[in-house]
Amino acid sequence: MLRARESRRVFDPSVHVGVLGQDHAGAVVAARDRPVLDPGLRADVVARLLEEGPDSWRTLWVVRPGVPEQHDDDLAWLAAGLLAFGMHARPLDGCYVLTRTGWRCVLTGRSRTWVRLRLDA
Repeated sequence: MLRARESRRVFDPSVHVGVLGQDHAGAVVAARDRPVLDPGLRADVVARLLEEGPDSWRTLWVVRPGVPEQHDDDLAWLAAGLLAFGMHARPLDGCYVLTRTGWRCVLTGRSRTWVRLRLDA
């Protein structure tokens, strides 16, 4: 899905809530908006995404460039997710970071990486 949506190596991250691989709502975090993205605004973004969906939406994920090693932004989205899901009286079952080279669960630390195969013509 990521490869189909984004062909650039560096791209604006996006945040999503819903069910992985199924119904979800998302928003792109444009580079120009990152300087004003404080904890309250992050929580507002996640809360707004949750308003659009059913109670079965209990997962938050961030799609970003780079590697799936933990970054400060990942923890900031986790904090926003915990607050927003709490405001909607829903449990946060998973918080993931997805990149071209793998994924990481910010809640548990579990991760998986892979090597992208390149075919020579």
